[in-house]
Amino acid sequence: MSSLWDTEKSRSVAFYALGCKANQLESSALADEFKSHGWDVLPFNEKASLYIINTCTVTHSGDSESRRIIRKARRENPDARIAVTGCYAQVAPDEIAGIDGVNYVIGNNFKQDIYRIVQQMPPENEPLIKVSDMDKSRIMAGATTAAINRTRASLKIQDGCDFKCTYCIIWVARGPSRSLPVGVLKAQLQELIDIGHHEIVLTGINIGQYEDPLTHADLTGLLRELTQIPGNYRLRLSSLDPAEVTPQLLDFMAGSDKVCPYFHLSMQSAEDHVLKRMARRHRVTDLYQVCGEIQRKMPQAAIGADIIVGFPEETAERFAVTYDVLADLPMSYLHTFTYSKREGTPAAEFPDQVPEPEKKRRTHELIALSDRKNYTYRQQFLGKQVHVIVEESQNRGMSENFIQVQLDRTDLPQNSIVPVRITEVLERETRGQVGL
Repeated sequence: MSSLWDTEKSRSVAFYALGCKANQLESSALADEFKSHGWDVLPFNEKASLYIINTCTVTHSGDSESRRIIRKARRENPDARIAVTGCYAQVAPDEIAGIDGVNYVIGNNFKQDIYRIVQQMPPENEPLIKVSDMDKSRIMAGATTAAINRTRASLKIQDGCDFKCTYCIIWVARGPSRSLPVGVLKAQLQELIDIGHHEIVLTGINIGQYEDPLTHADLTGLLRELTQIPGNYRLRLSSLDPAEVTPQLLDFMAGSDKVCPYFHLSMQSAEDHVLKRMARRHRVTDLYQVCGEIQRKMPQAAIGADIIVGFPEETAERFAVTYDVLADLPMSYLHTFTYSKREGTPAAEFPDQVPEPEKKRRTHELIALSDRKNYTYRQQFLGKQVHVIVEESQNRGMSENFIQVQLDRTDLPQNSIVPVRITEVLERETRGQVGL
């Protein structure tokens, strides 16, 4: 081992993941690798000998937050070494290299090699930069699995994206869509089940683009193979593009007792002009069709959505259309994001940028709408049974259709799946009684 880390005392590392769940998963997997080599993995606010910051670059504010975290690590522990990876490192390595205290700048192509890279001594007075153009291969570098918490694990099935939405730079930062073979994923899933995970989230940058590089199986084909593995577990899909919720996928999910009745849709808007300017592939009629089919085939399914508020040319009238459509659709919650310019994307140069105060006002309107719709959605389960995975606190858990339930017992084994009858639905809380 390099003299950089030649004592047990020096081998401590802290991680900070910004942005998407893929970053969080990758950071957790990297932490597991460092642990396997005998390193102490510490909380980010403690003094470590190495800080690894997994950055986000979806928006300009994401870049700013990444820089703030880098400087915070440097300020609070000036003797530590700092490695910066992730999407911001991929698209702006020189910018990050210019931040005082950064020792390693590692692009997404080399993220899985961070343990090996940080064994190297950086050049004197400048960081070691390992960044290259994103791999054009359609095969992912390797499976990434990790525990999100003690009751829920993630399995990364796909990375990258083939589409170029005008607000997004992820297609540059992550490269084209590429996937892992079904056989590799089945082996990884079996390992997660064997060590006791009962809920596994299938994740990636755009999982609806999943395609086995060997057999060309799509997401439905992957689910068909994964659910053949015996055991007491359930699979949950992360976000999906509305255009990728196919009839075949819906039919399979509706007939499966191992795939959660849960859809998180990357809608981004519900007004046709704005969707067109975003270069999205769906329109409002598609949203009605997809949500209607989900509700018809899986009446109790949760349907959530990502919505960007204040996109350029989203006039008050166009926002009103989005609001009315979302109010009309059978949504159970909304994840609302205020639009922020991202340098290097077409949308950053669009005319008719929406003023910040108006963006915030619209964001608050949609948050209030989400709260109301979520309350209405949960009310339909009053008196009904759901299956809840018991979380760390042991008196609460998550149902298959994404309802956080406060349980009437505290003696349940963590990570067990228990039948629960919903007894009370409050504005901010759902309560249930354990048992048939």
